Amino acid sequence: MSLVILMILTLLGITAMSTSSLQEKMSGNAQETTRAFEAAESGLNQALNTSGALSLSGSTTNNFSYDSGKSGSATVVTSFVQYTSPKRGSGYGSSFQAANFDQSSTGTTTVGAKAIVHQGVAQIVPTSN
Repeated sequence: MSLVILMILTLLGITAMSTSSLQEKMSGNAQETTRAFEAAESGLNQALNTSGALSLSGSTTNNFSYDSGKSGSATVVTSFVQYTSPKRGSGYGSSFQAANFDQSSTGTTTVGAKAIVHQGVAQIVPTSN
């Protein structure tokens, strides 16, 4: 009888170990996914602070690495989309227009996790006559 109880306890122990091992892997993957998302978001912020990132002639690509490449990197592609009128109530008259851009940032980590973030950006520019 004691051998049967010992076998049941051993099976419970092995099941608990495998479950905790799986949970550890899942939390590590979630952490890497979050790190990749943060790298992509940081890339968008850095691209907006980079001179010449909003070019009216085609696309620009910026590459950024974080912590000397040890924690991740981001590649940001900024593309000009079109001109539109400024939003109503913005204070800009007919002598200005909004240049609209699409930004796509791909954040990657050193273990290969990836996250892609898109955002639209508008820059107010004088109307060209």
